[in-house]
Amino acid sequence: MNQSDLNDIGNRITSAALEFAPGCRPTARQKADAAAILRDMIQAAGIHGVTFADFDAVAHFARLAIQLVQARDESR
Repeated sequence: MNQSDLNDIGNRITSAALEFAPGCRPTARQKADAAAILRDMIQAAGIHGVTFADFDAVAHFARLAIQLVQARDESR
C-alpha cells in the first residue's frame, strides 16, 4: 500500500463522515480508527486479488467502517 492509497482511504473516510447527520458525525478518533480498519481490510483482501474497485462494487465500505467503529464505541 502506497501513500496514494492511504490518501485515498483518508479522503473516502472524510467524505463518508460528512454523510452522517451533524449529531451523529464520527469523532476524529472514530475517523482514524475507521481509516485503519479500511486500510487493514484492503490489505488483507489484497492477497486474494481484491482491490478498492471490488470493494466499491459491493458496498460503501468507508461508511461501513465508520458505523462499525461507532457501534463498537456505543457498546462500551
